[in-house]
Amino acid sequence: MSAAAPEPHADSLPASQRRARRLLAEPTVRFFIVGALLFVGHRLVVGDSRVIVVTPGVRADAERGFRDTHLRAPTAAELDGELRAWEREEVLYREALRDGLDRHDGTIRTVLADRARARVAVGVAKRAPTEEDLQQWLAAHRSRYELPYRYEYESIAFAKTQPDAAVDAARAEQALRGGADARAIGRTVVGGNLSLEELRDRLGPTLAARIQHAPVGEWQRLEDDKSWWLVRVNTVAGGLLPAAALHEQLVTDWSFAERQRAVDEAVQGIVSRYRIEERR
Repeated sequence: MSAAAPEPHADSLPASQRRARRLLAEPTVRFFIVGALLFVGHRLVVGDSRVIVVTPGVRADAERGFRDTHLRAPTAAELDGELRAWEREEVLYREALRDGLDRHDGTIRTVLADRARARVAVGVAKRAPTEEDLQQWLAAHRSRYELPYRYEYESIAFAKTQPDAAVDAARAEQALRGGADARAIGRTVVGGNLSLEELRDRLGPTLAARIQHAPVGEWQRLEDDKSWWLVRVNTVAGGLLPAAALHEQLVTDWSFAERQRAVDEAVQGIVSRYRIEERR
């Protein structure tokens, strides 16, 4: 096996090669060489950031945008104008990135974060709710779908300070139950269409509670501290939405909330890939 040829002594090399060796031995020179190689490699892989390529896809998007706005195909001059506008916008966009506006402008950061979240949302699978899902959602959010009860009623008062108030009330009740018109009783008929809270304010809590549970369409004789009352509840409105409308709204709301939950979970998965450090 032949011996390797001895490396020539530095003193035997030409002066130009000795200078080149000394330069290469300098750390600063090595740093600039590595930087230049990285710059060239980046240009080869990514391309020059100041070179804008108008691809067929860009032209197609410009033409499509013109059609959507003007409802017709662009002329050659109009398409050229659209492309020039795109080029100017692309230049300004790259200048904004070069100046770091995407990192130092809170509005831009928010827009980009929203776009990233929207991309995550596209990949989230949709799930149809089961009946159990909807019932659990309704139980947790019932107030969203329940209108306040309102009571449309008529009433006639017989003040206890008047002689024979109880007798007059009983006689009037019998007449009304027999089909007499309330206006023929000879007393003021007061009514309204009130919520339970409004009934409490107008008639007091005791009478309001009796009206709340009174049968619809029947005259009832009621009593409080000051009067005898004849009261008829004509209609009660409120409560849960009608079944069909309720089901449709439950599906809509549950689906929206479930999608938000799934997207939040997917975003959190992305966040977990990062290490967060706080510096003070």
